[in-house]
Amino acid sequence: MKKKKNNLPVKIAVFIVYVLFCWTFIIPFIATVFVYRYLFYKRSDKTEMLLSLKDYPQLLCDEFKVASGDHDLACFLYRDRDKYDGRALILLCHGLGCSHGNYLNRARYFTDKGYAVMMFDITGCGVSGGKVMRGLPQSHMDIHAMLSYIESSEYKDMPLLVYGHSWSGFGTAASLNYGHRPLAVVTASGFDDCNDIMRFQAEKMAGRQVVMMMPYFKIVQRMLYGKVSVYKGVDGINKFGGHVLITHSKDDPTVPYKCSIAIHKDKITNANAQFLLYEDRGHTLSRSVSAENNIKRDCAGKPRRKMYKNECYFKWEVDCHYHFCNRDDVFDIDSSFMDEVNDFYDRVLKENA
Repeated sequence: MKKKKNNLPVKIAVFIVYVLFCWTFIIPFIATVFVYRYLFYKRSDKTEMLLSLKDYPQLLCDEFKVASGDHDLACFLYRDRDKYDGRALILLCHGLGCSHGNYLNRARYFTDKGYAVMMFDITGCGVSGGKVMRGLPQSHMDIHAMLSYIESSEYKDMPLLVYGHSWSGFGTAASLNYGHRPLAVVTASGFDDCNDIMRFQAEKMAGRQVVMMMPYFKIVQRMLYGKVSVYKGVDGINKFGGHVLITHSKDDPTVPYKCSIAIHKDKITNANAQFLLYEDRGHTLSRSVSAENNIKRDCAGKPRRKMYKNECYFKWEVDCHYHFCNRDDVFDIDSSFMDEVNDFYDRVLKENA
């Protein structure tokens, strides 16, 4: 009679492999999906402090919608009723946790110079469609949709300029990977790579241990967005080859300089790229240093309000940061920065007149 083989060592080995597989892949992947959904699978509706046409009665506004994927983006075209001269169209794109109404002060600066300014709310933000924001690549996908719309619309013959800040500072640069050819692009406080900024923000929220989850963030984004999930700002700028102004402040607490497009100066082969760097202008850039200091003073030592049920984390960050601040400081416009941007646009327009 044959003796039965002892399969116990094999079973133990299989069990150990299974446990290691679960511990090193399945559990971290599930945790990453949970964190990703917590951050991005919510809407970022209007913030507590917001600008509207009531603040700028001299502005004319046309509202319309543009399709992006399976939903519509809420779009707004602003012009000054007296100063609009048809010189150019600026596509102005907002940051994370905001909607276009947080940037109406910058639009007002440009309309005062005679430009038409087109703005929109990114998917899942403000009053645009979309049940959720989905993820960081959504900014360049929606900007791609807006640029495609402009290129085939009644505005196609107008000189097209683009301005993007923060999330859209990345998005405007990354959207150039799709082959768009605006006349000039300004990327303000933009990060280069989704994965770098996700790592920075995740470490800020939960500590250095989240580094274990970073490979899974890449997988989740790839599953959601396909090949465009890996689009980077620097790659778009190099592919574009046209006029780009890259501006950042080295004390930016939201998009740190180490994650910025600007830090990759040695990788930028676009001969038409220019840099405008600061030491002390924080994240917004368009706000004066004195207003920034007032905001820091007003927030110092104050308790942050609690998050509302189902409130987007990024919207909460915006709201609680300005909860105790003077509205005039929050929406302050420093002409020294904005004039630099306008001078850049003006030079490019004259070169192409």
